[in-house]
Amino acid sequence: MISSRLLTLSSLLLLVGITFGFSPIALGQYREFGVNLYSTQYFGDLTHAHNFYFSTRGGVGAHFRRHLTRNISLRADVNFALLAGADNSPRLRRLSQEAFNDTSRYFKGEITEYFQVDSVSRTVTAVRGDVSLRNLSFRSMLSEFSVVAEYKFGEFMINSSVTRANFYVFGGFNVYNFNSQGRSVIDSVGWVSLKDITTEGQGLSNFYNTKEFRSTQIGIPLGLGVRWTLDKYTRFAAEAGYRILFTDYLDDVSGNYVNPDVIGSVHGQQAAEFVDRKRQLHPWLKPNALGTARGNSNGLNDGYLFIGMSVSRVIYPNNCPRL
Repeated sequence: MISSRLLTLSSLLLLVGITFGFSPIALGQYREFGVNLYSTQYFGDLTHAHNFYFSTRGGVGAHFRRHLTRNISLRADVNFALLAGADNSPRLRRLSQEAFNDTSRYFKGEITEYFQVDSVSRTVTAVRGDVSLRNLSFRSMLSEFSVVAEYKFGEFMINSSVTRANFYVFGGFNVYNFNSQGRSVIDSVGWVSLKDITTEGQGLSNFYNTKEFRSTQIGIPLGLGVRWTLDKYTRFAAEAGYRILFTDYLDDVSGNYVNPDVIGSVHGQQAAEFVDRKRQLHPWLKPNALGTARGNSNGLNDGYLFIGMSVSRVIYPNNCPRL
């Protein structure tokens, strides 16, 4: 299966090279080089309405476009971005980490806004409505190479000026790499690669049946935008593009809770911290039961969205009519 995927990818890349670099059909058409600037938004198991804003990050990149006709063009992009997601707000995560390092904080100050506790039974009796007891979070540095076909609609004038614009839609494929990380409550440990510590037992066939996932995969970019012709050589665009993925592990959350002691025995005791982070909110909370859902179990894969702008410079071949 891996060999067939590599063959398919090689064929696609060869097609891209032929189209962008060697196709005689396209010799008369003009090209563009430019830079991209994005805001990013992750969608997955850790997406929640109350912390959607805090999951917004950013990215940069560059692109090359070749216009084949007045309406059709091909574009290649190389982008680098940061993605992030969390069950709880940055404020609650900060307060919980401070309380973890100084347990007296659990029973006084701002963190008591989130929890009601019974000191006799040593239990948490109630939590505020915006608190998720799963308490998982991640960040990921992501890089991608994408090739898309664009179809642009007829040009229209803006304010009866010489500035022209057109709407366009695009679709294609991308190859992306991600590395999800979690931050330890112990400052000296810092950020840890979650894939390396197999938080859901991925690849530990002696203990679990969960398969190991790949950090480099193929996705499908789809989107729309609008481009402005500012002058003879300058183009400006604003667009939104969603990436359809074929993995549910972009955020390292998908399946069920496994035994933290097993993970600790394989990867070191510190790795056990990232399996079930519920009691890091409050020590009187009970751990999640083994085998219960850690992910949302909705059967959907993760994804991410780029919303941003780009500026490009047009290069006209000497023998090409200027569109």
